[in-house]
Amino acid sequence: MSTTRPDHRRTIDDLLGKARTRDRYGDYDVGAAETRLRQRQATRRRTARAPSAPGWTPVWTDPGADRAPDADHAWWDLKAVSLLILFGPEVDRHLSDFITAQYADKTGALVFACLLHLADDTEGARFWWRFAAGAGHHVAEYCLFLEHTQTGEYHDAEHWGRQLVRHDFEPTYLCGDRATAPLILPSLIEELRNHITQRQHPDLGTVPLPQPPLVQELRHLTTL
Repeated sequence: MSTTRPDHRRTIDDLLGKARTRDRYGDYDVGAAETRLRQRQATRRRTARAPSAPGWTPVWTDPGADRAPDADHAWWDLKAVSLLILFGPEVDRHLSDFITAQYADKTGALVFACLLHLADDTEGARFWWRFAAGAGHHVAEYCLFLEHTQTGEYHDAEHWGRQLVRHDFEPTYLCGDRATAPLILPSLIEELRNHITQRQHPDLGTVPLPQPPLVQELRHLTTL
């Protein structure tokens, strides 16, 4: 029997390859888009983040809708689904399994990506959502659909939307009741950053990774 340990880096690369979408933005004005995005995010942060906020609705953004989804609605939904995942059952065990498996567990990757999103690490969250989506996690696909929508990348959002429709994805069934998403102080999430390291990968660039103490800190956070 072979005692060779699996190459988890290769596994991650392979799964990310399946999750990758084509670059459709060769002529896109990235600078102007970033300016619009910063303005939109500044407006959102000035809005009270509570269920009574203007325009809030308890209905999830539908990936199979005939018209383009609303970017602001998608932003609210992405925050809500991230909170529901982070405060879901056995979340600390999923994160622990993710670390034990040398970052090759799709549910743990989803949990970590949602944590990174709430900590405002957009690139890190997108990286691990793509990994989980490449491994077949449909909620991660929905997160990518929402993330691309809220940043105005509608071509990529459409790609993930088609995947979700093909899988008969039902947001309420797999994500839970939109109206029950808990509220949490950003400062509490910020404290978790101390247990996240940034590792340089020769092909993937900077990759955020959770450290073992993060499991206990997450368990403490979700019991507050």
